[in-house]
Amino acid sequence: MKKRYIILIALVLLILLTANVGNLGPVRPFIQLPGEKYPGVPFFLEMGLINTFVAALLGYLILFLLPVFAKAGSRTPEEVPTGFYNFIEMVVEGTYSFVEGIAGEKAKPFFPFFFTFIMLVGTVNLMALIPGYDSIGLWEYKPHFYAEKEIKVVETELKAAEDVGPEALAETLAELEAEYGVPLEWTDGHLTEFSEDELLHHLEEEFDADNLGDLQNGALLQRAQLTEDGEKPEDADWTIVPFVRPAATDLNFNLALALVSMTMVQVFGFRFLGAGYLKKFFIWPKGFVDTFAKDPMQGIILILQPVVGLIELVSEISKVISFSFRLLGAMFGGMVLLFVMSGLAPVANVAFFGLELFVGLIQALVFAMLSVIFMKGATESHHDDHH
Repeated sequence: MKKRYIILIALVLLILLTANVGNLGPVRPFIQLPGEKYPGVPFFLEMGLINTFVAALLGYLILFLLPVFAKAGSRTPEEVPTGFYNFIEMVVEGTYSFVEGIAGEKAKPFFPFFFTFIMLVGTVNLMALIPGYDSIGLWEYKPHFYAEKEIKVVETELKAAEDVGPEALAETLAELEAEYGVPLEWTDGHLTEFSEDELLHHLEEEFDADNLGDLQNGALLQRAQLTEDGEKPEDADWTIVPFVRPAATDLNFNLALALVSMTMVQVFGFRFLGAGYLKKFFIWPKGFVDTFAKDPMQGIILILQPVVGLIELVSEISKVISFSFRLLGAMFGGMVLLFVMSGLAPVANVAFFGLELFVGLIQALVFAMLSVIFMKGATESHHDDHH
């Protein structure tokens, strides 16, 4: 069968499977910024085992396997490499030439970081475009999820009242008991286990009545169908927590990469300039009196040098923030865009997948390129000039 027929069949299937007909229409996912923990996970794993962390581990695993396959391909007796090894060699040579164009003779120590960043970020971004990547997962009962969030809000409110004093705590407890209709007991900075369970069951019943979910509980994944009155059915209280979600849509992943990048910027600064690297941040205006006597304007400029050093220090810290949120905004926004378009015009996602492919690669390149630019800037001294 010719390739064009395969593509046409795939497009027809895409239209049929995503058409808003019956319960075949796309399901609106539950979108939240932090990574999602898996339902039913033991308490001691709740903080670490989340779907974005698992996605990051998969990205690392792929990067570890790439050299293994590339090395196996290098054992061929042919003088001219072919296939996968040839592709890897082309990528490495091309990226090294790119770094050399930016950093010149200093490209060799910078290249491992550039290549790691571009491969890791590019891998986790492109993995997100695999069909089913962030849509296959575990059932989650939405009323339970919202009830847990509400209990955290209640405990925060009670802790704030406790800090004010016993009278404020008693008053807040009375108000909350009247609001929820459940007796509440507060001990050692937390609700008692009995009070928390009672409040949890009460809130679950309230949220269950609201039918907050988009999926009906059943053997197959199906969208909740509206009744004749235009309301959701009683069992529309479920959502899906995907097994994996794009790692770059979690601020923790981006922040970790940004910290590694900016830490190595400082390391290279000390490596090439020694203790003189600190002059970039802590500048003392030498000869201020003599300079001011000869040229008051130059003296004023000289006295402002410590302020410039402080700005440089703040700038180094802010680079971590800009690194993290630039990547987070681009990838999280792209994920939400694909979700929204799947509900509005599913077939249009073919074009938006291409857009996200481009954005994912560009963001990986930008992250790696800025890291090299900052590393190069840290190795150059500009404070010996007198102009």
